[in-house]
Amino acid sequence: MNKDNSSMQMDPELALRLLAEGAVLVIAGVPVGTEFGIDLCSYTIGPDFRGVKMIPPGVHYVWCASRGPYGDAAPRVGFVHFFHPNEILVREWDNELEELRPRQTTDPELERTRIRKNLAQLERVLAPYDYRYVYKWKDLTGSVTEACVNRCRPELGTIRTNIELESCTDADRPRGGTDSISKRNTAAKLLLDESEMLPYLKPVQGTAPRFCAVPTRVPQNSPPADVSRHAIDCIAAVDKLLEKFANNPDALIEEVQLSFVFFLVGYSVESLDHWRKVLALLAHSETAVSKYKLAFMKYSEVLAHQLPHLPEELMAPTMHNTVYKDVRELLVNLYAGGLMVNAERLIKRLAKQLNWHFEGLLDEDPEEQPVIIELPQYAQKIQTP
Repeated sequence: MNKDNSSMQMDPELALRLLAEGAVLVIAGVPVGTEFGIDLCSYTIGPDFRGVKMIPPGVHYVWCASRGPYGDAAPRVGFVHFFHPNEILVREWDNELEELRPRQTTDPELERTRIRKNLAQLERVLAPYDYRYVYKWKDLTGSVTEACVNRCRPELGTIRTNIELESCTDADRPRGGTDSISKRNTAAKLLLDESEMLPYLKPVQGTAPRFCAVPTRVPQNSPPADVSRHAIDCIAAVDKLLEKFANNPDALIEEVQLSFVFFLVGYSVESLDHWRKVLALLAHSETAVSKYKLAFMKYSEVLAHQLPHLPEELMAPTMHNTVYKDVRELLVNLYAGGLMVNAERLIKRLAKQLNWHFEGLLDEDPEEQPVIIELPQYAQKIQTP
């Protein structure tokens, strides 16, 4: 995230063209001192700020964070919108919730028409979109379509750091089996994990991002003979995931990009969790790489742009870092699945930008080698009758 209050230098002719083609975001009533951001840039709102002009067409993330009397900032609250050329979008400040909301007016189209007619007078209170970071933003969101935005954003439109939760009714509470073994297992689980005794909560309707459900690597109730097979190569789970996008294979890539920027810009915990689940699944199937080569080629390119933006706690190149560990496993499978060029390109990018190195990447994993057990000396002397 870039917080840069310096002025942006731009060729006058280019500025006029961008002004003519770009979209406009108008915001009303936002208190002075509130933190405001669009995409990778954030600012502190001054007395003359009324929005942003020259917004390039495409998907953009807008957020605000109110400030307390002692300078402490509230969590970010924002929304995602797919802007069209020359579009005018109007938002206003909700004093009670301290966040932006759609303009409360009886005739929004009439208001947009008036704004368009008076745009020349409004330009002085509209900040230009900061094009110094537009290429980085395009790298992160270049595949995202309007259909993906409409499908994945919360039904109520607002994206929060944590989704709102409410207690579920007793009828909605998850139930276990009725047999005695299941009851004993449940009792033992309660003794070992006190969190199971807490009230069961569910997201408030319309507040959670609507990403697809990611299958688990090992299906529930798998017979013991299949557990190891699924754990080593989770092709069945990858097949199940990609079946959801059979009509549009690129939709998964769009969703991965969108979930990452929900986290990167909006600090959405649920979005990061979804992004991690997809990585943990796709990284552990050599068969899937061979079967879905084009999808994995695109996914490796997306990761190359996303991983340098990880928070510091996920940047350590150690096996204790689950992101690093999954990326390492993905690289092994990219090599094994015939995508050597993509693997090497990703390795070079990560070495340069994150100082991640993968020594012994293609060496045999000691954990996967057969275990040799030496029999005691006396056992070797036993003679058969």
